[in-house]
Amino acid sequence: MSARERPTYASMSEVRAAIDAIDEALMPLIAARAHCIAEAARLKADPEIALVPWRVEEVAAHVRELAQRHDVDPDLVERLWRAMMAEFISHERRLMEQTASR
Repeated sequence: MSARERPTYASMSEVRAAIDAIDEALMPLIAARAHCIAEAARLKADPEIALVPWRVEEVAAHVRELAQRHDVDPDLVERLWRAMMAEFISHERRLMEQTASR
């Protein structure tokens, strides 16, 4: 959705309802990303290689490009993605550690 296609809201309740609807749409995508992370943990198996710095930078560059295409602040998007990637990397490491301790 381009900036020209984005709605203008008449009230905070409309804004909140829109945010709730967006969160509903995001959750299946986050679940799919979490599944990919679980698969990465299974394939890698070694907690020491959960963090792949070049891949983090590759993803950060890619989402900056996506942000520009969607008329969103690339700095904001990069910060959000870096936070999300850090959490998923920690999750991946925990999954590998749990598997290793069995």
